[in-house]
Amino acid sequence: MRNSKLFILSCLAVCLGELRGQVTVDVNLNIEHSVGDISEFQRHKFITIHSDIISNEWLGKDNFTDNIKADFFKKRNVFLGRSTAAPQYHLRNIKEDPQRKGYADPTMITQAGIESKNYYLTRKWIHGFEERTNMVLSTQFSKFWTGRSQQPTAQGWKFDGAEAVGDYLGRFLKNTYGGFGRKEVPFFEIINEPAYETLGGAYNYTNTTDEIADYHVKVARELKKHAPDVKVGGYTAAFPNLDLGGFKRWENRWKRFIDLAGDDMDFWSLHLYDFPSIRNGKKILRSGSNIEATFDMIDHYTQLSRKEIKPYIISEFGAQTHDYMRQQWSSYRDWLHIKALNSQLMAFLERPNTIEMVIPYIMEKAKWGYRDNIPHQRRLFRKENEPESYTGKWVYTDLVKFYDLWKNVEGTRVDTYAINLDVLVDTYVKDNKAYVILNNLNFDPIEIKLNLNSISDNKILELNKRHLTLTDNTVNLEEDIYNEVLTDVLLGAESTMILEYTFDKPIIVNETSKETKYYADSYYKPITAGYPESFVISNLKTKKNGEAILRLGLGRDHKKSLQPILKINGTSVEVPSNFRGYDQADRISYFGVLEIPIPYHLLKEKNTVELIFPDSGGHISSVCMQVFNFSKPIERSQQLNVAAN
Repeated sequence: MRNSKLFILSCLAVCLGELRGQVTVDVNLNIEHSVGDISEFQRHKFITIHSDIISNEWLGKDNFTDNIKADFFKKRNVFLGRSTAAPQYHLRNIKEDPQRKGYADPTMITQAGIESKNYYLTRKWIHGFEERTNMVLSTQFSKFWTGRSQQPTAQGWKFDGAEAVGDYLGRFLKNTYGGFGRKEVPFFEIINEPAYETLGGAYNYTNTTDEIADYHVKVARELKKHAPDVKVGGYTAAFPNLDLGGFKRWENRWKRFIDLAGDDMDFWSLHLYDFPSIRNGKKILRSGSNIEATFDMIDHYTQLSRKEIKPYIISEFGAQTHDYMRQQWSSYRDWLHIKALNSQLMAFLERPNTIEMVIPYIMEKAKWGYRDNIPHQRRLFRKENEPESYTGKWVYTDLVKFYDLWKNVEGTRVDTYAINLDVLVDTYVKDNKAYVILNNLNFDPIEIKLNLNSISDNKILELNKRHLTLTDNTVNLEEDIYNEVLTDVLLGAESTMILEYTFDKPIIVNETSKETKYYADSYYKPITAGYPESFVISNLKTKKNGEAILRLGLGRDHKKSLQPILKINGTSVEVPSNFRGYDQADRISYFGVLEIPIPYHLLKEKNTVELIFPDSGGHISSVCMQVFNFSKPIERSQQLNVAAN
């Protein structure tokens, strides 16, 4: 047993440090951290751009360099990508099948595919990037939606229902991709954003979710008759605000879609955006606890209803900068996008087993988006004389600094721990390299006390510190070189830092931390004051050593309590006041996950979770036990979350 007096003093020291803004971060370089047997940094899934290598926007004599493709993709180790234009582009010259009204002529689809492959074969500037292609294709509403407001094709005919669309898409994929050195398409989103809605209401191209689900099922089944290896998914929700209307958005959209189309979907498709400045500076952010609650609620219901967790494709993510939308380019607007990209990417990296791919919504030059003398707001390239004039050579916007920050990261994920949930931390090691990644969800700078463990006599040859932050309203990628361990670093507000260590010997990874999530036997329950809600979490597997976190999803009005009385198997457990990110004050209500440390010894194979709230209203959206089983005991600096939002 610890000396109680020393233990109390150490707790006080940690608490005082936290109040001063210092956060302790532990990094154990020798302990592999796997989720579903995946522990490697998969760049082809996580470091990508919303583009296709065949895009003409990579070409041009007015680029700042002769080969911007090599400069961007190879120097920064970036992968492709997504296209919603390819299916429509190939449809433009295809006539109606003379044998089947409302269907595309299969002979012409085949011929168009041959022409596309020949084009690909003869365009030498495309070659050499095949290994960087991991494409997600999708369709836009124009020409493809067969419900209300259906539009004719360029040849003047209309698809006769979803089956006809699926038939065309399957033949298009089969005949256009694969062979001639061109990779096959692994993923297809049935249609882009079929229930697009703004924050204050809904603008639908459709009548009901049933119509969306029926369309997805029919397209998917016909598509797979011709392209059975392509994974299909949906419904590519623009803003999946599951808690809106007292969770009616969940009931009427996502749950309904899962119930009706889940058997035919290989993955769920989402678009996730922060609104860092809307309606004169209001902040409505997904980064933090909200994004956790969104994933957990979908996963929990999918587990209950389908006995599995389906993977995700996040085919757009980042920020929508409403207050700055119709303005000229600025570094500050790029920052609003960058800080969202980094914090959301950290959340995605925690799910390597259930994420198929994530794609930042960054275009190349987006010349098609230049309207009324205003360029598109999320571009990799800009004219060098912007914002004064849309003239000069094409040069990088500051969005390229997102890729500059992450350009070297690779290797095996190892164990990390941050006392404060507002600091996201991840670390990867390969050979004699270690990459410690720190992300600050807080609106103020935070001092980090870094405990880099398990290096023993392995001498540090060099430390490259890259700090992506905001300085005087300008995106600033600070880079400093050291030849020693840094125990204290200052992490800027909403900023990200990557510490790249080079040691004189390879790092030995000889211990393990295996992470598994276990979902309760029920979910989505209304909260009644004083009434105990019980959940059972079964089939837990534990070892001699480990840690556990109860993930409690909640949707409640802002004045309602987020600190219920909690018992695990009859034992009371304290609920921390802190959760990831900000307090969500500008949202209509709070929707997020509380991450509650649970004493590991309390866990059993079958566990009862009991919750009692002091007030009524809102819902418990999901309940999940996140278990980490260790091959050896792991010492933490402190198991406290004392900072309050």
